Amino acid sequence: MSVGPVTKILIANRGEIARRIQRTCRELGVGDVAVYSEPDADAPFVREAAEAVALGGATAAESYLRIDALLAAARQTGADALHPGYGFLAENAELARRCAEAGLTFIGPPPEVIEAMGSKLESKRRLSEVGVPQIPSVTLDGEDESGILARGDDIGFPLLVKASAGGGGKGMRVVAKREKLAAAVGAGRREAERAFGDGTVYLERYLEGVRHVEIQLFGDAHGQVVHLYERDCSIQRRHQKILEEAPSPALDPALRQALCDAAVGAGRAIGYLGAGTVEFILAPDGAFYFLEVNTRLQVEHPVTECVTGLDLVRLQIEVARGAALPAQADLPPLFGHAIEARLYAEDPTKGFLPAAGPIDVFEFGPAPDVRVDSGVESGSVVTPYYDPMLAKVIAWAPTRAEAAEQLATALATARLGGRNNRALLVRLLRHPAFLAGETDTHFLERHDPKQLGRPLEDMGAGSG
Repeated sequence: MSVGPVTKILIANRGEIARRIQRTCRELGVGDVAVYSEPDADAPFVREAAEAVALGGATAAESYLRIDALLAAARQTGADALHPGYGFLAENAELARRCAEAGLTFIGPPPEVIEAMGSKLESKRRLSEVGVPQIPSVTLDGEDESGILARGDDIGFPLLVKASAGGGGKGMRVVAKREKLAAAVGAGRREAERAFGDGTVYLERYLEGVRHVEIQLFGDAHGQVVHLYERDCSIQRRHQKILEEAPSPALDPALRQALCDAAVGAGRAIGYLGAGTVEFILAPDGAFYFLEVNTRLQVEHPVTECVTGLDLVRLQIEVARGAALPAQADLPPLFGHAIEARLYAEDPTKGFLPAAGPIDVFEFGPAPDVRVDSGVESGSVVTPYYDPMLAKVIAWAPTRAEAAEQLATALATARLGGRNNRALLVRLLRHPAFLAGETDTHFLERHDPKQLGRPLEDMGAGSG
């Protein structure tokens, strides 16, 4: 990150995260510039921007992934900073490097950190050196079938085939039987090459009944690294999160401190700057293992904001301007409980099939302590070109049970047109196992999404 004055930010993203960043820019009196593709020309984030520049094209490759076009838009509008949001180029070291060359403040960590943490293998190596616990794994480097099988025997079955680059479950395979390993490695390599341009895969021990718990980090240009506690993101579909909460129902104070200490140690070891997240696998016995570092703002950052009272985008901007972070002891303690649900235009009864098309109505009723971060409104159109997330809906309450019911009620009574996963989210939030805190990353394998996602009988004021 190059530290400097931040007076006008080009937001290199779209949808709800672009609107989220715009909101903080307005509160700080910072100018904002939207960039947009042809399908997004009438989107709310474009209309609400102080300035907007057309990128052309429809697909991400034709628009939001074009570094040259983003930098040209920054020059055209006089922006002195760039915020990548999440997704697209948010963890692209080349973008960070090109921003520095162009004299733009990149609101994220330095390119060297992004590069090192973008490789799961390199990040595991770096953090193992400072004692962050690791799941046993072995790298594959051109072995033939017998060599692959020998490596698999070293780890033991079941195991995971994982891509070194990228995320979102791409390139990942669970292998329970030895005779299926070579085929899974080949398929994982091909998928990783298509998705990330890097077919490197490795083998990792597969742990049953684990939770996904992550620690929110912040680092400044003065060498200070602090944590903002944890988020539990165990409810997932296809290795992608759909419910996130803070604090985690699985942590006692001692385990929370151990996880936070490990994350801060990792941040210091890599010289972290800005907002980042250290993700861990938490085993049923309380043992935890490093998973990866996300060198960006997370989709689920609002739950941290709700339980700390902090504006994480504001903190990002202040750190980019060179401000010092408060000492850990001066940061707010956790208060209450927050849960976020990701509302998608997809059909859980048909394998989470994305559902492009118009949204005739999109209305949430007023509710205390319920926040809706949306990229759409009534009359918007869900295009097939981008991720089909419609909104993040977040509820805060003094207790976990109250937060779950507030969020379920807000979703159940909203007026939502088009196909979406609202029914699945409502049933998850009211599920006895979820309310008891009995969640892990395989929750939706034990509880059929086709049943949880069937239409709700009583939608209140809802539709669709």
